Amino acid sequence: MLQDLRVAMRGLARAPGLTFAAVTTLALGIGATSLTFGVLEALVLRPLPFGERTPRLVSLHSTHPTQARDWDDSGLSWLDLRDVRTEARTLAAAEGVLERNFSLAADGVAERVTGASVTPRLFALLGVRPQLGRSFRADEAAEPGHEAVALLSDPLWARRFGRDREVLGRTITVNGRGVTVIGIMPPGFRFPTGHDIWLPYAPPPEPERDNRAFLAIGLLAEGTSMKAAQAELDAIATRLASRYPGTNRGWGIHALALHDLFVQSGTSRSLVAMLGAVSLVLLVACANVAGLLLARGIGRQQELAVRAALGAGRARLVRLLLVESLLLAAAGSGIGLVLARWGLDAMIASNPEPPPYWARFELGGTGMLVIVALCLLSTLACGLLPALRTVGGARGRLSSGARGSAGGDQRRAQSALVAAQIAASLALLVGATLLMRSAMAMDRTSAGFERGPLLSLRVYLAGDAYDTPAARSRALSRLEARFAALPGVAAAAATGAIPADDGGDTVRLIADRGTTTQGEETGVETIPAAPGLWDALGISLLAGRSFTTAENEDEDADVAIVNQRLAAAFFPSGDAVGRRVGVVEGDGTRWLRVIGVAPNVVYEEVGEETSQSRLNLFVPCAVTGWRTMAMIVRAERDPSPFAALAPRLVSAAAPGAAAFDVMTMEQRLTFTNWGERFLGRMFGGFALASLLLACIGTYGLVSYAAAQRRRELGVRTAVGATAADLLRLLLGGGARLAVGGLLLGLPLALAAARLVEGLLFGVTAWDFGVWATLPAALLAAVLLASYVPARRASRVDPASALRQE
Repeated sequence: MLQDLRVAMRGLARAPGLTFAAVTTLALGIGATSLTFGVLEALVLRPLPFGERTPRLVSLHSTHPTQARDWDDSGLSWLDLRDVRTEARTLAAAEGVLERNFSLAADGVAERVTGASVTPRLFALLGVRPQLGRSFRADEAAEPGHEAVALLSDPLWARRFGRDREVLGRTITVNGRGVTVIGIMPPGFRFPTGHDIWLPYAPPPEPERDNRAFLAIGLLAEGTSMKAAQAELDAIATRLASRYPGTNRGWGIHALALHDLFVQSGTSRSLVAMLGAVSLVLLVACANVAGLLLARGIGRQQELAVRAALGAGRARLVRLLLVESLLLAAAGSGIGLVLARWGLDAMIASNPEPPPYWARFELGGTGMLVIVALCLLSTLACGLLPALRTVGGARGRLSSGARGSAGGDQRRAQSALVAAQIAASLALLVGATLLMRSAMAMDRTSAGFERGPLLSLRVYLAGDAYDTPAARSRALSRLEARFAALPGVAAAAATGAIPADDGGDTVRLIADRGTTTQGEETGVETIPAAPGLWDALGISLLAGRSFTTAENEDEDADVAIVNQRLAAAFFPSGDAVGRRVGVVEGDGTRWLRVIGVAPNVVYEEVGEETSQSRLNLFVPCAVTGWRTMAMIVRAERDPSPFAALAPRLVSAAAPGAAAFDVMTMEQRLTFTNWGERFLGRMFGGFALASLLLACIGTYGLVSYAAAQRRRELGVRTAVGATAADLLRLLLGGGARLAVGGLLLGLPLALAAARLVEGLLFGVTAWDFGVWATLPAALLAAVLLASYVPARRASRVDPASALRQE
């Protein structure tokens, strides 16, 4: 083996062009595959960082037939969680997380910090302990809004307190109140979604059973299956519906593996699709290298025949050639590993959001095993067929007159490899083009308003000064006035949801039919809106009027505005203004009078709308009373200069409030569509790499065929064939190769289209333009790759060709 290694290294050193081309090709294929596997492993395959209890961790969610959204948007109420904790025997523990915003004050400007109020034993359930200090005690749960102790994340500790260990026991100002720091959580822990501060939760004196805001986390009892736990939860939900029909009738409880909550099925499908795409690229790369080695084998048949004559057996000769392939694959794997590491770093840097705290984007032990496996598979894929073909053609050939007798077989094998490359290229081009057209459709889609001159931001109103919804509404009105007073600002308005980014609060709505039997319940989204919202968006109401200032600050206002879709669904006769709709609240219904009809505006992220999110009910800001609200600012020209002013304006208009998530609407669209753009770019890169490799393979094959037929071409020229005749002859071979590859690639392309179909927006998987143009474009590219060597070979001098033979 050592002798074979030395011989292989000398042979590759004598062919630097082939070595460079093969190593580069394999490095690209192996690097892309390793990169995609690294992302798949980080997000899907690697378990959450909660040790041996990870498989037993579940999240609990409320379900209802009127919910058009995925059921995991609803949590449990505190009272339902308490009953589940008491009655469930299949759960060893059940705790809750109430995700919140907090205001951390410093230097006159409040900073919004994401965090949560948690039941005191949550971290014990997860098996996580602070790196410094201690966790919560059961007796430290205080009245909500009056928490006395807190745990900090490691990043917040480092950023705001310089990792000072003396911060333990220090009092900091959170939401306008003094809170004592009792512990620092371990590095990397930011449960559940990038949070930085945790406070103990205690229920209010009169908790509401229909306030389903808790993210409930359960731990399956030892030896309990998910199926058994779900059966018990179904029974508990049935009992709760019987005991509390006003709040629980029709509501179920669903258990989901915690990992499946964090990694949605769409993400898994996207990553699997990417892995399939890069696998095709790797196959194309291996086919290309196999073609290079086949062509190289023709020139080595005399050498191998001599070795066979001296006693080398077939296995020894095959091993010698496989060692060359192994060296090429090892070099390609090493470079591919570096490329994959760079690619992971670049991907994380380009993501507008930080990666999930539980995801480790690294090529660890499993990733290295994948690299080794790819190296070995590449060795076999690139080298086995060429080795067998070369050795089979070389054995017994000692005379130069036998040279080239196996050329036809070699050309057929190489033709099959190039046809496979063309087929894979077509599949990747179809998938990439569909995804890129989907991303372009997202960019072009209208959200119902002109987003160019708009600035958007969120405002967190913390502290006692904003305890009432009316006080919060008045603070937002002051902030609107400050923004509107700035030169260059046309309008500003508060709202509860930013269009094209997030939806409102889910409610069950009925229509007043004027009879004792009202309309059926329908899931809709309610959105707080200030009177000037539609002016800020640059659109006008279709009917009726907007809210008045008095209505906007009245917690008991009984008025509402519906969007056009909701008006058509509830009042198809077109007389929505003046009619009533009812918000189902427990045992009762809150009736609202419709005073206006608004144009349809997309509130969910583009491509994520549901039948529920398309139905919008707008209410005055004081009615809903959220502490976290949003502002829409309409500029006369470029809105970006106003972004830097937002934190100071918020602090001046509402002391203690914090501005965050400040960006133009154009930036927000780029932010929300980053995943689709990234996926399209990745597929596009894979497709272009595959197309380039296919063209290189075609070029090499036509060049090789022309070299093998040099004597024939000389004879044809001598008997009267023109250069055009020879060009048509050689191009005909390239054309047949291209057509064969396209026919072979159509089933693969259909499979690729089906694979990405669920990820598309604004374009179908069977888009005529894609299927009409891509095969033609690929055919043209392959013919162009064939033309260059064919044109050169068509100018052969017959005298020199015959004299050489």
